[in-house]
Amino acid sequence: MTEHPAQKTERLQVSAEVVRLLSPETPHSVKLKAARGGLQLSIIDQVHAQLLLYSQGNAELKNAAMEALKNSSNNALKPVLEDPHQHPKVLDFLAKVRMHDLGTLILIRTNPAVENSTWKYVFRHCNYEVLDYFCDDKFVRNFPRDVCEAILDNNQASKQMKELLAVPAQKVEDKADEDLDDSDSEESVEEEDYSDDFEETRNVTKQQMVLELDISEKIKYAMTGDKEWRTILIKDSNKLVSGAVLKNPRITEGEVLFQAQNRSASEEIIRLILLEREWMKNYGIRHALVIHPRTPVSTAMRLLNTLHEKDIQKLAKSRNVSSAITNACRRMLATKKR
Repeated sequence: MTEHPAQKTERLQVSAEVVRLLSPETPHSVKLKAARGGLQLSIIDQVHAQLLLYSQGNAELKNAAMEALKNSSNNALKPVLEDPHQHPKVLDFLAKVRMHDLGTLILIRTNPAVENSTWKYVFRHCNYEVLDYFCDDKFVRNFPRDVCEAILDNNQASKQMKELLAVPAQKVEDKADEDLDDSDSEESVEEEDYSDDFEETRNVTKQQMVLELDISEKIKYAMTGDKEWRTILIKDSNKLVSGAVLKNPRITEGEVLFQAQNRSASEEIIRLILLEREWMKNYGIRHALVIHPRTPVSTAMRLLNTLHEKDIQKLAKSRNVSSAITNACRRMLATKKR
């Protein structure tokens, strides 16, 4: 996290489309639809409109914008949350609205446009899950001292978290130097071309670690871990754990596509993929879900209407889908020939 020098913040620049939405001539019904995220806008325009409608609108518009942003997925908001050129007020607004959503805060953690005042507010008011993630042994060197001290006003902060602030500055600096030395050592090892052995060993270690984790710890790793953790935990028999992987803000569409194509993926995984509108914009994911045995037939039939004709033709002859899907494809093709 970087310190921000005292300077006058530039005004928020919005598109002409957002300006028109805010015009007094724009009907209230249209503004309400925009506040709810119901207009065909880019995600940046949508968030800008919701911020301004919340700031300038009546109670109904404020509530609609607030609820829509609370219920948005991190996958949809990711282009805004990670944009280093985004206006600090926009990031501040999103962080405050979604301060109990760990995935949101992980995404903005490395964004240099987020101001210290935003983190102060978050740490003063966030829930235990967020504090538990950020308040590790690196906490006091990742954030300025005054930002860290905000947890003292949070009644969710444990005694152990508050004790982190008692670490002398010199000790923190020494620990940082040790970490740098360690990273130098790791870099020299990687130069010896032991990469294949290292990857295999690291994966085995994580497989072993999983056996020692309780459910809450597995969920934490599922929501915040790297690709290795996601690959391991999405196979977990507990639906809360495997489902948490899909809430990880770092998960890629490629990983989601792999699960959609994986015929052994659980019913819960398929259900969660179907609920995410951003993923459902991906043609490959939609096509895979039509074929997947755990996709409800009624849902698969609806998705058929979004597929290309050549894929409909293949499905009409396929033995890997239900007869209901095959027959529906044949009817669609017959209708087009008339």
